[in-house]
Amino acid sequence: MIIQCRQCRTKFRFDDNLMHGTGVWLRCSRCGHVYFQENALMKPEKDLPSEPVKPVEESKPAPKGDDLSTESQHFVYRDANGLHSLDKAMRTKKDLDEEINLNIEKRPEESISIKKEEVGPREVLSSTSSGKNWKLAVGSIFVILIISAAIFFVFPQSGEQIINNALVYIGLAEPARPEIAVPQMVRLQDVRHRVVNNYILGPIGVVEGTAVNRAEYPISRILIKGDILDAYSVVLGEHTSYAGNIITDEELTNLSEEEILLKLSRQEGLNNSNDKIMPNGQIPFMVVFTHEPAGVIKTTVVTVGAERLLSE
Repeated sequence: MIIQCRQCRTKFRFDDNLMHGTGVWLRCSRCGHVYFQENALMKPEKDLPSEPVKPVEESKPAPKGDDLSTESQHFVYRDANGLHSLDKAMRTKKDLDEEINLNIEKRPEESISIKKEEVGPREVLSSTSSGKNWKLAVGSIFVILIISAAIFFVFPQSGEQIINNALVYIGLAEPARPEIAVPQMVRLQDVRHRVVNNYILGPIGVVEGTAVNRAEYPISRILIKGDILDAYSVVLGEHTSYAGNIITDEELTNLSEEEILLKLSRQEGLNNSNDKIMPNGQIPFMVVFTHEPAGVIKTTVVTVGAERLLSE
């Protein structure tokens, strides 16, 4: 006779001599599903019991992959042979599951033990190499410190720089960020241009404004350069002067070119005002063009010099 698995629907050829009673419990050799195969050769009983047959309590859910809940309507014990076949099939299934679980549990342990044996020598080698590297690093630091200390006493500035570089190299200090040039920390504002008539030189150009210290430290010796340009941005003339040197209108009218340039070239400024400009401090400046040609359209000024004070 031909039978069919109720889970995977695989058909098998079954020997009729093995069928007995109302049916037998079978296990699919392909998917492992356990089900009850009724005896199709047996004639149906004429006299059925008046009382309905009570189904057996459902067993605990089987492991994943063996779906028995869909076959619960077939778990009806019609005779002793069927009950015996069910018990035998369930025991066989349980034994097979235990053997499979046992094999699965053994294999990870074996693989873990093999891995441990392979990793063991590597760990020893890595610890040995790390110890050598640590000794080498300590020795290098010690040598660098000795050399730096010797240079520090002979050349203090160079020694300090070497120590800082060594600390950065070994990762104990962050590399110093590049500092912005001191002249770039000076902002020029309120710039204006005017022409004054000098009795000796004739019309002279005067550029005035205010310099502001934007740095977080005091600075000194601010030097300003002024350019006069024509309509095509061609430089017609340039002059430099130190901030803090201011000439009155009367002096601009009467002084000679040499006297004007001499007053604007004082590095310390008028009343030493350019010796120390505190953060956010302001100082006036003036640039004079003693021979301003015709056609001047634009005037530009820029800070070309400034010094940082080491102490406030």
